Amino acid sequence: MQSDNEKMLQEIVQNTEMGKNTLDELMGLTRDQPLKDEMMRQKREYRRINQAAHTALEAIGAQAQGQSAAARMSVSMGIRTRTMLDKSTRNLATMLAEGSGQGAMDCKRAERDYPEASPGARKLCRELGDFQAQAESTWREFI
Repeated sequence: MQSDNEKMLQEIVQNTEMGKNTLDELMGLTRDQPLKDEMMRQKREYRRINQAAHTALEAIGAQAQGQSAAARMSVSMGIRTRTMLDKSTRNLATMLAEGSGQGAMDCKRAERDYPEASPGARKLCRELGDFQAQAESTWREFI
């Protein structure tokens, strides 16, 4: 049975993979350089937090369970559907703001769901949630 610590770290891995994968997919759809630059900056931060969660999982003898293929496909299909007719900066930024907001809520939920997680895992989860709350605000500036 997984500990709260492992469960929280797995949530962080999945959350950051969702962010990285979404940014990868949307980056190719825009010609807006400031938007693209912000996407790259945020992708680097997702990658950093993801690596920290992987390292913490390895330290407790667990293996990271990333996003499932079905989850990746579902996100990809949703992105294609929502951008089929509108690849504007406003539409992409709206999608990114919604995703960042959901990610921040997922972090809050994980903090409540896994009260016995280690202080390090809780700190990383809060860091991710704070990053995503700020990201949501940043994306709204592009709308």
